[in-house]
Amino acid sequence: MFTVENLYSTWGSVSLAEAVTYVCVATALYFSIVFSYRLTFHPLAKFPGPFFARISDWPLVIHCYRGDRHLWEYKNHQKYGSIVRYGPNSLSISTLSSIPLIHGAKANVKKGAWYKTLDISAGAPSVQMEIDKHEHAMRRRFLAPAFSERALKEAERLISISARKLCQGLTLGIEDGRWSEPKNFNDWATFFGFDFVSDLGYGKSFAMLDSDENRWIPGVLKSASVFLYYVGYLPFVDFVRPLMGTWVQDYIGGQAAADSLKYTNLANRRLAERTELEKQRKTEDKDTGRKDTFHYLLNSKDPVTGKMFTTEQLQADSGLIIAAGSDGVAVTLAACMFYLLNNPHTLEKVTAEIRDSFASVEEIGNPKLGSLPYLHACLEETLRMNPPKPSSLPREVLKGGLLIDGHLIPKGVNVGSPLYVIHHDPEVFPDPWAFRPERWISSLSTGVTPEDVSAAKSACAPFLIGPMNCIGKNMSYIALKLALAHLLLNNDFRSSGDVTGGGNGYAADELRRREGEYQMTDWILGFRDGPMLQNRVRKVGK
Repeated sequence: MFTVENLYSTWGSVSLAEAVTYVCVATALYFSIVFSYRLTFHPLAKFPGPFFARISDWPLVIHCYRGDRHLWEYKNHQKYGSIVRYGPNSLSISTLSSIPLIHGAKANVKKGAWYKTLDISAGAPSVQMEIDKHEHAMRRRFLAPAFSERALKEAERLISISARKLCQGLTLGIEDGRWSEPKNFNDWATFFGFDFVSDLGYGKSFAMLDSDENRWIPGVLKSASVFLYYVGYLPFVDFVRPLMGTWVQDYIGGQAAADSLKYTNLANRRLAERTELEKQRKTEDKDTGRKDTFHYLLNSKDPVTGKMFTTEQLQADSGLIIAAGSDGVAVTLAACMFYLLNNPHTLEKVTAEIRDSFASVEEIGNPKLGSLPYLHACLEETLRMNPPKPSSLPREVLKGGLLIDGHLIPKGVNVGSPLYVIHHDPEVFPDPWAFRPERWISSLSTGVTPEDVSAAKSACAPFLIGPMNCIGKNMSYIALKLALAHLLLNNDFRSSGDVTGGGNGYAADELRRREGEYQMTDWILGFRDGPMLQNRVRKVGK
């Protein structure tokens, strides 16, 4: 008869070698069963994809760590079609019809579990990482006044100050009529992005365009971005999350993990300073007339419950505002300058449009700035070529499933829209690797029809769509147009030798060889280098 004593007796007689053998056999049997299920009986078994990605999330983790996930997704869709299984429980869908179904207002999805990791050190999710749809909607409503029409008009004035400082930094020390020494424009685009976002967010700029005191921040953010990106997809991430924000994070994650905590501490300090300033203003009954983003967040209150944001929620939003706002503008500005330098006829055309519209920097502004069609087309084409977040973001299907292209996707599956893939679909964007702003303007001379433009707009979603899209979209367009208008009105530009920032013809990955494509590394934020350029001051009215 079987008894506990017999079990102990049996195991007591087993040697160490035999015990190890049993454990190995049991482990191999377990994974054989799991992998066989995922390949045969799993609800997603019918969808094609890379073999190892169909049985494990490790291929995804590796490509997130390497920063080439968007290229991996592109190759997968080229090989397997419009629906690719890139993880045991994940689908990447590149059809245009899927975008509103996954990201639209009525989409039967919520944000995936990956979002739980990004703000774990703050103790609460930021508004952009909030998974609960009702909570997210409420927090968006509280943040909306900071991006209202009135707020955008005030922001335009403040962003113009940073745009002028950007020009001053680039022209410092240049003799009249002489070309400058070569500069890495990406650095200056990054300084501009961080400066205007911190000014609008906290009422106090990082002043990177003025001095090098805070220029360490982008590097730390880059390192933190690498760490958080791949960790969020680890198969055992549920065991890792409780350790994040503690000393264990530094120990297991190395410098990238340490930089993640350093960035969190920076955001928390900025928030603490801004909170104290708000208290002083209330005590002194002092109204500066200027309301930055955190003025609205610190004074928001739920009309039903009377609750205000917790400290942890505000800390998470602080980290989000610095990172997301600055990076999206910086990468697009640097990429746009790369494409203009790489396409001299386009640079000449957009420069002429700006100089014909404004006689001096004092005139630069809306509504005229927003009505320049070719400038807007250059930005649209840049965002098509290089969306700030080029790979798919996970959306978890809710109860009832999701019907996409005739396939019923069951509850619990992660789906996503691979923007880099969609934006380079030749069916919608003929000659997709060419930088061609004309595709955004209907014209008899170019053969671009209104229907072509409409199709392009439907397929291009760099800020995503629906209730969870980027709330700072309009602010970003204003900042980009102000920066480019100031730069091109005040300066002539040329590349310093070969236009850097593009692909390398000798790169191991064939998708990194396109010299006419601005190269990005996909680590939540889009990191890049170049272009190297020279500028010459052009005398205009002040």
